[in-house]
Parts: sequence; C-alpha cells; structure tokens
Amino acid sequence: MVATGGPVLVIRPPRWVRLVGPVVLLAWLSVFVVQERGSGFLVVGGLIALAVAVVVGRLLVTSVIGTADGRLTVRNTWSTRTFLRPDLLGVEVDRAGRGWAVWLVLDDGTRHRLDVTEVPFLGPSSATLERQAGAVRGWLDGRPPPATPVTRDTR
Repeated sequence: MVATGGPVLVIRPPRWVRLVGPVVLLAWLSVFVVQERGSGFLVVGGLIALAVAVVVGRLLVTSVIGTADGRLTVRNTWSTRTFLRPDLLGVEVDRAGRGWAVWLVLDDGTRHRLDVTEVPFLGPSSATLERQAGAVRGWLDGRPPPATPVTRDTR
C-alpha cells in the first residue's frame, strides 16, 4: 500500500547543525553550572546560555513539510501554518528583516516567510536559497523533488 499523504518536500536546518547546536548548549551549560555563585561570570554566562538556547530552539522547530496530497506545513519560529496548493500563487526569494529568505505568495496577495530558509546575507547563500525556492516551486507544480545525486569516493 502506498501512502499518498507522506512528505515529498522537507526543508530543515542541516542535520549537523541540529546535532551540534544542542551539544554546544549542553557544553556551555556544564561550564556555567560549575562556576562559583559569587562569580561575575554567572550573569554574563547566563545571558550567553539564554542566547544559545534561543538559537538552538529556533533551529529545532523551523521546517517546511510538503505532502503529496497538497498540504504545505510551515513551522516558523513563533507560528505554524498549513497551506493548500490552491492557496499559493508562487514562491520568491526576497529580503527578510535583516537577511534574505524564501517567501510564499498567497492567493490573497500577502506573503508568508519560510523562517527555516532565512540567511543573514545573500552572497554565498543565494544558490541555497534558489535551490530551496525551486524545491517549493516544484512541490507547488506537483513535480517530484529532484533526486539527490549520490557521490562515492572511489579512492
């Protein structure tokens, strides 16, 4: 039996980032916990730990999941929305706050940012953003995602 509602489009932060983020947070917290209570490090260390926790938390919750049956679930930092193919007119790459991101163009004329794609500057990230936008466009058109090429080291 073939499931028709499974994910055909998945955009998440890279696996290494999702694994390294919590490790860095735990390492920092272990340093933070062993400090003496009267140390001035506690205030600064606590603020840094909070900032790292926010960044790691954001990395762990953001994603875009598209299913074969036409649902696109966008998990942004502070919200989750599910769109149907007919609700979407297009996909574009544009400015997002202090950086760039992929945006959905909705049928009511508004746009919705995909937080998981946000980068601080366009330069070297433009190819990644265009690849992500292309994957969402392919899902929107009902095309299967491109096959990931397998590379093997033959040495």
